[in-house]
Amino acid sequence: MGVAGDNRRGMERDASSPPGTSQGPSPPPTLRLPRQLLVLVALLIVAHTAFVGIRISTSLAAIAAGGGALWVGILTAMFNLVPAFLAIRAGRMVDRMPLRRPLMWGAIAMAVAGFVAAIAPMLGVLAVAACVIGVGWMVVAAASQYAIGVFGTEAAAGRPDHVGLMRVRAFSLMAMGFSVSSFLGPLAAGLLIDRFHYPVAFACLAALALVSAFAFSQRRIIRLPSIANKNPEQPVGSARELLAQPVVRNTLVTGAFITVGWDLYLFMVPVLGSSLGLSATQIGSVMSMFAAAVFVVRFAMPWLSARLSERRVIVSAMVLAGATFVAFTFAQSYAVMMALSFVLGLGLGSSQPIVLSLLHGAAPPNRIGEVNGLRMTMISTSQWTMPLVFGILSAKTGLLPLFLVVGGGLLTGSWFAKRKLPR
Repeated sequence: MGVAGDNRRGMERDASSPPGTSQGPSPPPTLRLPRQLLVLVALLIVAHTAFVGIRISTSLAAIAAGGGALWVGILTAMFNLVPAFLAIRAGRMVDRMPLRRPLMWGAIAMAVAGFVAAIAPMLGVLAVAACVIGVGWMVVAAASQYAIGVFGTEAAAGRPDHVGLMRVRAFSLMAMGFSVSSFLGPLAAGLLIDRFHYPVAFACLAALALVSAFAFSQRRIIRLPSIANKNPEQPVGSARELLAQPVVRNTLVTGAFITVGWDLYLFMVPVLGSSLGLSATQIGSVMSMFAAAVFVVRFAMPWLSARLSERRVIVSAMVLAGATFVAFTFAQSYAVMMALSFVLGLGLGSSQPIVLSLLHGAAPPNRIGEVNGLRMTMISTSQWTMPLVFGILSAKTGLLPLFLVVGGGLLTGSWFAKRKLPR
């Protein structure tokens, strides 16, 4: 019977479902993510641990060098400012060469910049290193998202009705890996700085990036997907042509709502917690609850995506996040902030794998990297502009209007996603 028989059985299941339901297909037991995907995620954990650790070490080194809050802000922007302008070009590069090269050279760039920071941890050197490290990680991220989407698609070979589900599983696994490295990076940086000081911390973290670069270069360690339609001489279209495609444009707009919500949360918790008189430990634990919820919901994404459509998951997540932001206007205690942070993490954390899966499926086959570059441009721009905008607005209006505006924006975005995202 083959694929045709599978499709007929799928239609029979749909016809027997109650009206109004939008359940996704349950994965057959024979569909499994490839082992090479697990190897890639493990190597990304190593590379991302180095990136996060160096980013934290750079901020702390700037303070130790007498730079103060201004230099911390400048260095934080440097990690995102240059990538915001180069992400689309990097995505086009990924579209036109074997995936192994950008993974390897991006990790090498991070390692070289980290070693330079170890030799001369001065403010000017740290700023240049931050730019190079930001660009290096951007290249690694663009290539790895391309590879993970292909692995997920290949895992559903022969079952086209399960392609979206397997891609969501693949991107959820990647997102769980980044949750682990986001925990390990700051921990490693803090321990190395306290025990050995900044030069050793930078050198050790740079060595970690170098290890990942070596592993990416070795075919016996990881076999990356070979993309048949990659062509260095292929004519390049404009980003405007991609944005003219409704699914790409609508998915990026939906992702923009979620990105702004994430940025507001990272800005808001320290400010709100301080205004309520919480200690640094309490504020840190509130943010840890958010991170824990993100990990939990990404762990549960295969279960969710097997039972609900991608559109329903992301719409529900945006409604939950928007309502939680509105509820934050009534947060007056540590316990309430802990609970709301966990709920917000469930909402925002479940969105990224869906957005990545939808973009991979919507992108033209020869421009997947460029679409990922568009998304990274949006994220990088938000990460260096939104904290500044939120800071100016909160100084004039307080936090309450910000919560209401972003909460209302996410609720509006859920309506947009319900109408515009593919069914």
